[in-house]
Amino acid sequence: MKSFFKTLYGKITLIFFLLLFLLGTAQIIISVQSSMNFVCETDQTLNRYLARNLATKFQPFLQDSLNRAGIDQIINELMIFNPRIEIYLTDEQGDLLAYFADPNKIKNTRIDTAPIKKFLSNDPGVRLPIMGDDPRSDRKKVFSAAEIALPGGQNGYIYVILGSELYDTAINGIGGSYILSTTAFSLGLMLIFAGILGSILFFNLTRRLRRMTSAVKDFDKGDYSRRITIQTDDEMGQLSKAFNHMADTVEQSIEEMKKNDALRRELIANVSHDLRSPLASIQGYLETIIMKDDSMDPEQRRSFLNTILNSVTGLNQLVHELFELSKLDAMQTQPRPEPFSVAELLQDVVLKFQPQAEAKGIHLITKLPRSMPLVVGDIGMIDRVISNLTDNAIRYTPHGGKVTIVLDKRDGRVWISVKDSGEGIPREDLPHIFDRFYRVEKSRSKNSGGSGLGLAIVKKILDAHKVSINVQSEPGRGTVFSFCLKIHTRDHHTASGISMENR
Repeated sequence: MKSFFKTLYGKITLIFFLLLFLLGTAQIIISVQSSMNFVCETDQTLNRYLARNLATKFQPFLQDSLNRAGIDQIINELMIFNPRIEIYLTDEQGDLLAYFADPNKIKNTRIDTAPIKKFLSNDPGVRLPIMGDDPRSDRKKVFSAAEIALPGGQNGYIYVILGSELYDTAINGIGGSYILSTTAFSLGLMLIFAGILGSILFFNLTRRLRRMTSAVKDFDKGDYSRRITIQTDDEMGQLSKAFNHMADTVEQSIEEMKKNDALRRELIANVSHDLRSPLASIQGYLETIIMKDDSMDPEQRRSFLNTILNSVTGLNQLVHELFELSKLDAMQTQPRPEPFSVAELLQDVVLKFQPQAEAKGIHLITKLPRSMPLVVGDIGMIDRVISNLTDNAIRYTPHGGKVTIVLDKRDGRVWISVKDSGEGIPREDLPHIFDRFYRVEKSRSKNSGGSGLGLAIVKKILDAHKVSINVQSEPGRGTVFSFCLKIHTRDHHTASGISMENR
């Protein structure tokens, strides 16, 4: 039972029963009090002129002196005919002059005359019932009153209590127990019915909370796919929606952490492999040179040293790209946009890679319009993007092929495209080409060169510019990388003197 009242359902049910009992008790008290006030008001209204009518019977006994015996006789006879009333004769100050009662039962020999005067004022603003003093008790009761002339020229009052002591005893003995038992029985039935109905409603209301609790516990145990079915749009529905959104975020974060952990492990493995191979080569060639220092001819020594130099150059490039990529990941390198001529930048990139292309027998072609507006971006970062794409295209294009760089203005932007005539990229490898150290086997093996970080750097730089890169590739026909830059709207002067086609 204690565990039941520790639950939300138990607490709500207990509070509901307490409130129901308090409201029912208050309703009974208010109803009984209102009924009593109604009875008193009705009784006083019906007997408003009772004292005035009785005054005519008392007046003959008050002519010369106060005939107490005659007055007591009249009071006794009137109370015998109507036992629910008590009759008193008072002076103007409220002192009792005559009454028919045991003197030991009279607790107050003086009554307050203010209610009497209020009763006799006939003021339309006065509302009944008006309660007056009861000489036999400390309670207030309804009454009827009338002025009467006393001997000696003084005025007094006929004061009639409309609920006598006998009447109170009869009511308390006969009706009290019936009223109490009836109201208690009615209250009990009401509590039982309302309690059952409320318990059912609260059970249905808290059922969704229990489902949510079950879902949270399952989620805490590792079932990250657990969700709550949203049935309504109330507070419970909004809480369920918030939990589902939180669960999606947590699950996505966990998946991201797993993916990052896998990428970290792969990165460490790839870096270790890419560092181990050239270091082992450098160590082997140096040991050979040291061992055969006296017998090695100069041409062989130069060949070994060139191989060592190439390995060191590759290591230096790998370390530089890793450092650059780490700064992009940590957002330590932020773009500084400025207007520049992308056509002039492309010409510089072509001049830089022309010797490398000629050494492989590759035709490096640029197709640029005669006029091109300025674009906005970090010129150093965009230079790195175009350079990486051009180097990547030359590296994986066979002898006699061609690499084409195209500028095009459309949709209010300037598009830069780098196209090669290599073997292309298989469709299943396209989603992974921007992953670090990812190399497409066959056409883009490690032996053909490259660290596998160039395209990852390109993606990070363009993400920093809030620009996406598009890739189109068809096996056997080549690959096209393209991205766009915003046009500088404040200054539309163009770069001139650029030919339609430059080989």
